Amino acid sequence: MSAKDDYFATIQSQIRKWDAEVDKLSAKAGQLSADTRARYEEQLKAMRAERDAANKKLQDMRAAGESAWQHLRAGLDASWDSMRTALDKASSQFKK
Repeated sequence: MSAKDDYFATIQSQIRKWDAEVDKLSAKAGQLSADTRARYEEQLKAMRAERDAANKKLQDMRAAGESAWQHLRAGLDASWDSMRTALDKASSQFKK
């Protein structure tokens, strides 16, 4: 398996784990007051949009030639960092 294939598989696995975490947060949001729930649902919606953007970049990377995928990797890594930060922020707010 090439480095590109390894990276692709790793990111796909991380996205699946991230989706599971977002689903857990979404379930917890149902237990909150209407006002608080609305704010969390907006955050969850934004996180899902970031996930969709990362997934698009991942698919673009997958289709890219061997020489171009490293360039696309930097953008995907930045998207992943943004998603992780948003998830960590939402998770910490649920613990308050």
